[in-house]
Amino acid sequence: MLINNLIREENFYHHFQPIYDLNNWRILGFEVLLRSKLFPNPEATFIEARKEKKLYELDSGSIHKAISTYRSAGLTKSKGKLFLNIFPSTLLHPNFPTFLNKIIAEDVLLSQQIVLELSESEINNKMDELKQKIAVLKNFGFLIAIDDTGKGYSNAQSIVELDPDFLKLDRYFSKDLHLSKKKQSYIQLLNNYSVQNDCSVILEGIETPSELAVAKTLDIQYGQGFILGKPSLLEQII
Repeated sequence: MLINNLIREENFYHHFQPIYDLNNWRILGFEVLLRSKLFPNPEATFIEARKEKKLYELDSGSIHKAISTYRSAGLTKSKGKLFLNIFPSTLLHPNFPTFLNKIIAEDVLLSQQIVLELSESEINNKMDELKQKIAVLKNFGFLIAIDDTGKGYSNAQSIVELDPDFLKLDRYFSKDLHLSKKKQSYIQLLNNYSVQNDCSVILEGIETPSELAVAKTLDIQYGQGFILGKPSLLEQII
């Protein structure tokens, strides 16, 4: 099967997209994005993996390869945090503790630079189990982000219950941000919450100077989008 070959041969690679501190124009870190020539896009890759009951194998394999690539390039100290997308089902998988121990054993300090991004739209009803897993991860120094914030249905509960270190606002909110007072008000609401609860907001999908200018006006600390940097191979960044 195609997906089995992809996983076994690690026939995938990653693009890295910078996330900027908008206050001082320094790079906070990079989000890692899976790519493969065997599938038209990452979504198709993960859909096929889920269909073949290989989602955990692909997700964990992708995470491990991304970390190894980042560490081999010597960017772990110079370029900050590594934002890794992870499915909630991967966190809850029985083999995940062993996988986690392997990552820590390879580089203890690196765990403090890793931010695990959970898609808000993928968070299931096993909230209590996720809270327990996340507590363990935080004890090891890992940070947690909720991706696609504002896109799903159980958003408020996820934000309160999972106590993330970062809220990544869905690109819906940045699109034509300068033209929408309602979007600006909603972003301010989440930003105020984050300031009061030791959390940081990252606005995704910033593509125009006008959107970037309004984000800065709203005191959004971190931003991500094409105007700040497109996803690229690591060798093109360094």
